[in-house]
Amino acid sequence: MPTEWYEIRVEGHLPSDWSNWFDGLEIEPGPRGDSVLHGYLADQAALHGVLAKIRDLNLKLVSVNRRSPE
Repeated sequence: MPTEWYEIRVEGHLPSDWSNWFDGLEIEPGPRGDSVLHGYLADQAALHGVLAKIRDLNLKLVSVNRRSPE
């Protein structure tokens, strides 16, 4: 099953121990008071699941990028 690497930015700092709740995406503080969630997601359904959790937490979504892993 192909996987894609994503980087998702949200406003505010999230605890790194929330990683499991976001399908194992790593959570790091960003440079402007935001949080960066990044890692592999199995498919579009997994991406939409993460985005739904962001919505349910009433977090402000800054960006979503599919990219090559660094």
